Amino acid sequence: MEPLRPLTLGELLDRTFQIYKNNFWLFVGIASVAYLPMFIIRVGLVSATGAGRSSVGVALALGILLWLVLYMIGVAAAQSATIIAVSAVHLERPITVREAYARVRGMLGRIILLMIGIGLAVGLGFLLLIVPGIIFFLMWGLAVPVAVLEDASLGEAMSRSRQLTAGHRGRVFAIYFLFFVLSVVLSLGLEAPLGVLVAVYHNNASDVLAIVQIASVVIAYVSQLLVTPLLTISLSLMYYDERVRKEAFDIELMMRSLEGDQRPSAAATAS
Repeated sequence: MEPLRPLTLGELLDRTFQIYKNNFWLFVGIASVAYLPMFIIRVGLVSATGAGRSSVGVALALGILLWLVLYMIGVAAAQSATIIAVSAVHLERPITVREAYARVRGMLGRIILLMIGIGLAVGLGFLLLIVPGIIFFLMWGLAVPVAVLEDASLGEAMSRSRQLTAGHRGRVFAIYFLFFVLSVVLSLGLEAPLGVLVAVYHNNASDVLAIVQIASVVIAYVSQLLVTPLLTISLSLMYYDERVRKEAFDIELMMRSLEGDQRPSAAATAS
């Protein structure tokens, strides 16, 4: 097993893609389970909107509310399970989609509260001339890995993330920016045939529009499955990299963290 050592940004990204490629179905499987309910609801919302009947207004409102709830649950579950899977892959231990989700079941509520807390703080920061929101976003970029792997509370996770990202928040920005660009490029590439379809069959605009709307939802789902695991893998690796750099974190402590003793003493961490 290769010992943990500080990684450059290029090495971290290279390892991200390597882990993703070697465990493609594991990570896509985790994402597909979490995001499938949202996909089904979005298809239903698009279909109901296309029906154009005023009687579906209440159903649409309830559907949107349900989608928002499932979005928070799905994102929290997918990120947590992916982080657990990355740790297992680091230790060269087999893990399945079911096992990854089983390990995060008890922490899901805490992760959702953490995401809501960070979202509100970042949103408030953006209202205050944007810059504070960007700072908060980068400062708490590792809060979810901290909460999952260290069993940290909301305040502890945010504080630990601030410490771990200190001096390296540019790397957090670079990671998010890279995967944002990757997501946009993938979505545009997948949606290009839809533009051709609209251009060719513009005389049947209503029929084509319905097809394009459903296809767009499918494309968004596929893009989500393919890109979001990469972002979480990269942030998980950065969490370990920052601990290696700042706390001399070694593979033994990593094993202890994964096996349940997720709060090693300060003395052990610094040894």
